[in-house]
Amino acid sequence: MHVKQITEIIDAGATDEAHEALEQLLALGPNNTSALKLQARLHEYAGRFREESRVWDRIASIDREDPDAVAYLLRRQVEDREHFYFTDEVPGGGRRFGAYPSSLIQLSAMGLIGCISFLLATRLAVAYPIFGVPEVMLSTFAALVVAPWIAIIAVYIRAIHYVTVSPTGITVGTRLKLHSFNWADLSRVALVQTLRPKGPKLSLILVPKNPSSKVVEIDLTLGSTAIRARTYLLQDIARFHCEPEYLKREALKLGAAKVASF
Repeated sequence: MHVKQITEIIDAGATDEAHEALEQLLALGPNNTSALKLQARLHEYAGRFREESRVWDRIASIDREDPDAVAYLLRRQVEDREHFYFTDEVPGGGRRFGAYPSSLIQLSAMGLIGCISFLLATRLAVAYPIFGVPEVMLSTFAALVVAPWIAIIAVYIRAIHYVTVSPTGITVGTRLKLHSFNWADLSRVALVQTLRPKGPKLSLILVPKNPSSKVVEIDLTLGSTAIRARTYLLQDIARFHCEPEYLKREALKLGAAKVASF
């Protein structure tokens, strides 16, 4: 089986089959960098960042000028800086991971554009009287100004603010609520892969033993997660509690449990 065929298998969501095919291909050609890159991609999708890093190091040892390997090494350096700037030590030996509010920044930009657009629309009323009709002005104000700022407030209140990992437990905080668990209170800590048409989603899921407590899901997908230094977050969880389980969404049977997603 060739790299192109394995890529199609990955895109179809058959990651287990792709792993097996890659192992066979790499047994025939251990220095096949195209196959190694696919292997690194699969490890990233599953949240196996240590394995991903080892594969990229191997690619770099084969070809130090490989652009994808260079890009990965730069990304790893960025994460090291994020660990310095976005995390703080807490009393007792734990660490607090601050969230980067990318969605809030995007909504704020939209809100600013909406305000400017509304001001421009009011100026157009001189040339186009329709924009001066009270009903049109109110509708325009609601759509361009009020709606974006309601969304900004809602995201500000509900979005993840920080995650604290300590020897005793883990806390996920928003600006109004804390989801705090002792390690003994959790039945599962899992890295869950959800297959989607636009690409796999990676989530850290905390399942409490108490069925009345909410399950907490934190998005760790590269490009959309609010958590900086996600590799270090998982390292601290493994250090203080256990290595997370690696699961696909369908293998995590939550039933009717309520989920708080961030």
